[in-house]
Amino acid sequence: MNNTDIPFIKFLDVLDENLKKDAVVDKISKNSNENERAFKILVSTVISARTKDETTAKVSKALFKKVKSPKDLSDISLEELEKLVHPAGFYKTKAKNLKKLGKILLEEYDSKIPNSIEELVTLPGVGRKTANLVMTLAFDDYAICVDTHVHRITNRWNYVNTEFPEDTEMELRKKLPKNYWKRINNLLVVFGQEICSPIPKCDKCFSEIREICPHYNSLKELEKIYKDFNFKKTPKTKIPKDKGTYVLRIKMNAPRTILVGKREIKFKKGDYFYIGSAMGDSMNLYNRINRHLSENKKKRWHIDYLLEFSNVKEVNVTLGRFECDVSQRFNLVFDSVESFGCSDCKCKSHLYYIKP
Repeated sequence: MNNTDIPFIKFLDVLDENLKKDAVVDKISKNSNENERAFKILVSTVISARTKDETTAKVSKALFKKVKSPKDLSDISLEELEKLVHPAGFYKTKAKNLKKLGKILLEEYDSKIPNSIEELVTLPGVGRKTANLVMTLAFDDYAICVDTHVHRITNRWNYVNTEFPEDTEMELRKKLPKNYWKRINNLLVVFGQEICSPIPKCDKCFSEIREICPHYNSLKELEKIYKDFNFKKTPKTKIPKDKGTYVLRIKMNAPRTILVGKREIKFKKGDYFYIGSAMGDSMNLYNRINRHLSENKKKRWHIDYLLEFSNVKEVNVTLGRFECDVSQRFNLVFDSVESFGCSDCKCKSHLYYIKP
């Protein structure tokens, strides 16, 4: 294990000591024998895709009163199955997949749940996330279930650097100590739902974690930069007509390669900070920032190309020319997009990135 990985492992240990809660799929399958438990985990995980936990729990509980085996799943009418699955998202597709699943398990597997990822992923509605969860929860085997929480948080901690959950699983298989494989999903799902959500609730986090969390410390450093240069968060409708420096917080909802002038740049999903200044009488903060916000503009600057595929979620302004000083401070904390927006100065960049 590298020294840079130690904080993440310590983070998992703190969660293991403090979180005494099971994810919903694990709860559903408690007190069942191995094959019944595997069946319940398999079915409820198929139901859980793009569905809130409380809905998954409610639907699964109602379903398992009538469906207790692959034969029951095969025999039940599609119409009745749709009604049982209905509160879950994409219930029609899920009902069709569950019907096919029951038939395949009954006819090809003698109603037994296969205990290998390779076989599980061939079943209708079953991806690697579901297959890994069945392997860990039902068969107590070594596998790593990566859902949106595991993907987000492992990247947020810089333990992996991946764009998609499938890539995260493979990276974790390479570097995560095996004694954490079975439990990482439950730990990060519970933590991700309650605290480390897409908009993290850092104030509710454990103090031991905040001390070592790279994301939290980056956000604290961002606050310090804003305070040191007297930046004020400003509504888009109340931008002052003064000279000054500004920081746009820009959200990219999905990774995308963008042609910026003659250069292709691959932008990751996440938040970007663009640092600019407006020191002219006519091109003041109001005019410059509103030009950035306008949907109808000619592409003159690097930022124009990025804003075509993203949106400004926050504006911070200060009076005075601090563009390069602020950029140098950002460079100490965040990843930069090399040579972006700094053709007329010696800064490394004027665009910086933070993982979502």
